[in-house]
Amino acid sequence: MLAERPFRIYFVGRTVSVLGSAITPLALTFAALELGASPGQLGLVLGAGAVPKLIFILLGGVFGDRFERRRILIATDLVMGACQAVAAGLLLAGTARIWHLIALQLVTGTAAAFFAPASTGVIRDVVSEPRLQQANALLGMSQNICGLIGPAIAGALVALASPGWAFGIDAVTFLLSAIALSRIPASFSRMAAKTSLIRDLIDGWREFSSRTWVWAMVLSFAAYQATVLPAVFVLGPVLAEQELGGAAAWAAILTGRSAGALAVGLLLLRWRPRRPLVASTLLILLDVPFLVLLGLGAPLPVLVLAGAISAAAVIGADTVWLTTLQEQVPEQALSRVSSYDWLGSLAINPLGFALVGALAAGYGAGPVLAVIVVLHVLIHLALLAVPSIRAVGRPETVAAQPT
Repeated sequence: MLAERPFRIYFVGRTVSVLGSAITPLALTFAALELGASPGQLGLVLGAGAVPKLIFILLGGVFGDRFERRRILIATDLVMGACQAVAAGLLLAGTARIWHLIALQLVTGTAAAFFAPASTGVIRDVVSEPRLQQANALLGMSQNICGLIGPAIAGALVALASPGWAFGIDAVTFLLSAIALSRIPASFSRMAAKTSLIRDLIDGWREFSSRTWVWAMVLSFAAYQATVLPAVFVLGPVLAEQELGGAAAWAAILTGRSAGALAVGLLLLRWRPRRPLVASTLLILLDVPFLVLLGLGAPLPVLVLAGAISAAAVIGADTVWLTTLQEQVPEQALSRVSSYDWLGSLAINPLGFALVGALAAGYGAGPVLAVIVVLHVLIHLALLAVPSIRAVGRPETVAAQPT
């Protein structure tokens, strides 16, 4: 896929941008703390970007199908880069206030709502269809590597200089990404923009809801985001503190998970399952051994290995799912369907984190984890019973598109 020039340019620009974005979360936290943020204010700063993303994600899907996706990505890169440049200037000048950070995060989150659906669709414009999964796998590997490097860079910048420099670097990476995107060929024309936005949203919903395999998978993603993710990232540290000695053990487990997430990308460069949604569903079930072993207080080396397998399975399942969506959904509806995927998957995630934490406080982490494991298994066994999920295949192996 790197042999294809449009994807090669896109990959380089996207990697640079993702690295910059991996630097800023830690810098944002310490910038807010240096400004005297209370825990409540810190929560507002860190969560501000998620609100407009959920509000505008469906509109972002409409725009991604109406207009040239490359231009949408360039415009949103420039907007997000400008926000980071303003934050950098305010922080370095010593004039920043908490409300500045919140306002800038709101604008950045709005731009991200338009970026996400367009980025799902633009892959079809920059790489040939047989290489879609390889392209997604390579982008995933790049993102995971940046996720490892970014916080280390941010920590050094915060410790040796100022959080403002991290924002400045991120602003530059957005600009470089926009320049790279401007060098790829213009994508094909989209649907004619003659209908109303409401009509486009309704048509997008029909494309989404008419495919049982799509909405069934998205419902399972919503459940996963609201139960399994909190089980890992809320209950995991609690159990590590109680059973394994604390932060060092949890850091080792997270390192193992990062290694697994990187390793699976190499597998997906070559492995293309004939029944991708069956493969994706079975991969997600590989979370179960890790969750069970975590609840049982297994030895740390065992948990590190199980965590690596779990993370590899989740990243693999996500890559296979994204590729299937790109292959099976008509190009003119892909961004809108993707936006419903994003909204459905993430809408109840904050509620899940709050609820799992509250239940663990009342009943203990172990029992709550056990219930989540049972729900996880039942949901994914039910998915395997859905005929259209079992029927979806690769375009070269299945002539008709299941609905």
